Amino acid sequence: MYTISLSLAFLLVLATVVLSWHRRHHRSKSSPVTLPPSPPKLPLVGHLHLVTDMPHHDFARLARKLGPIFYLRLGRVPTIVISSAQLAREVLKTHDHVFANRPQLISTQYISFGCSDARKICVVELLSAKRVNSFQLIRLEETNRLLNSLATRSGSEVNISGLLLELANDVLCRVAFGRRFEAKSRLGEVLVESQELFAGFSLGDFYPEWGWVSTLTGYRRRLERNLKDLKEVCDEIIREHMNEKKSFEEEVEKGDFLDVLMRVQRRVDLENPKRSASQMILLHPQKSLSPCRELSSAGLALAAENGN
Repeated sequence: MYTISLSLAFLLVLATVVLSWHRRHHRSKSSPVTLPPSPPKLPLVGHLHLVTDMPHHDFARLARKLGPIFYLRLGRVPTIVISSAQLAREVLKTHDHVFANRPQLISTQYISFGCSDARKICVVELLSAKRVNSFQLIRLEETNRLLNSLATRSGSEVNISGLLLELANDVLCRVAFGRRFEAKSRLGEVLVESQELFAGFSLGDFYPEWGWVSTLTGYRRRLERNLKDLKEVCDEIIREHMNEKKSFEEEVEKGDFLDVLMRVQRRVDLENPKRSASQMILLHPQKSLSPCRELSSAGLALAAENGN
């Protein structure tokens, strides 16, 4: 029985490799496509060997050799890297509709709530210049808190990268949820786990036909558990905000991102009670926290990279 199972597994892997080669060979006979410059690649892995756990440094190094735009093949995933402000503006603003697609990562199937309506609200209501400036006091308070902490450690060694990451964590979480980031708290543990899962390596992200491997390694099980934990934390935070009796003026002047989302949801309910977006937030309250969670995860990842 063991020999038969091993033979079937070998035949499955062999069939996958042959099918991949056939598709690639068939494409090569079609009309050629002009691609940006690209470094030499290896069979099967492509350019994966050039990317370390600090990809922003790797891309900057390659950009100095190849120019502001270059092509990489990460496993079986074709990738264009943009490394200049002018080209980034063309891609993200002028021609954003052409480049609007996103890689189909396994982690986003679970952790990302996929709430496009909430993200649109986030851009309009939360990222305006006026709204960003309203959080200046939070940034100043947390910066002063960091400076006071450094003053008490005079004469001793300190981990600046770690302290800056803590500063970013506290600012982001106060802006999003109205509370500081505490690594040992339920919120902190769940967000750190989410960040690790997003940044983790999954074979299916680079070889889609091998996505089943993530089930064998337990990666999908971790994603499912983290999604459950995220929903529980979101429900708890939303209930706390709903129980707080804030006036309209307090929500506008001192409210966090979640207060804004809940206020927008109430306004939409009054304007059109049958609107699907409002029903979505009422029936699935954790989705209204999705922009807060995504902004926090992105901010924590950026802070960690800058610390390196």
